[in-house]
Amino acid sequence: MEPNPPQQPDLKRAYVLTGLNLLVLPGLGTFMGSRRVSGLLQMALAVAGLLLSGRWAAQLMTFYTKMIADESLDFQALPLTLGLLAVGFGIVLAAWLWSLASSLQFLRAARKTKL
Repeated sequence: MEPNPPQQPDLKRAYVLTGLNLLVLPGLGTFMGSRRVSGLLQMALAVAGLLLSGRWAAQLMTFYTKMIADESLDFQALPLTLGLLAVGFGIVLAAWLWSLASSLQFLRAARKTKL
């Protein structure tokens, strides 16, 4: 049994897939648009970047909690946490740009089938 070739989305569906990709979760629209592998990879990248950014937020909260409690502060760790934030946002941005490219492909394909 052969897998079905990916169907060309109509323009309305292409806009919905684009909205999912760019506004909800990078890769979700790609996955729902029958590009399973690249959609899963885009979502994995986005989630990994969000987890790293969340780790940064947790470290920042720990730093401020220690500062309020007047404990010894490790100012040397701040550049490390900022690096974590930069890497996290960079990964999310890469996933978002990749999903943008996928969305543009969906929109182009939908416009070609409409003509």
